[in-house]
Amino acid sequence: MTRKLWVSGIVTLAVAGCATAPEDVTRDGSKFDFRSMHRPYAAAICITRNAKAMGGGIVGEERLLGDSSTEVYVRPSSGSRDALATAQIHGDGLVSKVSVQIGPSVRSDKQGFAQRLMAGC
Repeated sequence: MTRKLWVSGIVTLAVAGCATAPEDVTRDGSKFDFRSMHRPYAAAICITRNAKAMGGGIVGEERLLGDSSTEVYVRPSSGSRDALATAQIHGDGLVSKVSVQIGPSVRSDKQGFAQRLMAGC
């Protein structure tokens, strides 16, 4: 009987160790997927322009990811390394697939923030 309880305790601890803590989910932020009628680099420029137009000292920086993908890193211009959002844009024929990850520092309306970044893109 004691061995059975011991094994049960080990299994319970192992399962508990695999659970995701709420702060880990928050740290990961929220992800939103979009389609763009632009090629990846043109979509990245559009997202960067939208980030700057939000005001409040927000900037976007583009970088190429291989031949057909681009990433935009959106952050405060104050030099903070905390990303407000990242957008990965991958070419998909005549359109692009865009994945926007909103960071935990955006505390309200994450979907609205993502949609403002993608407006017209």
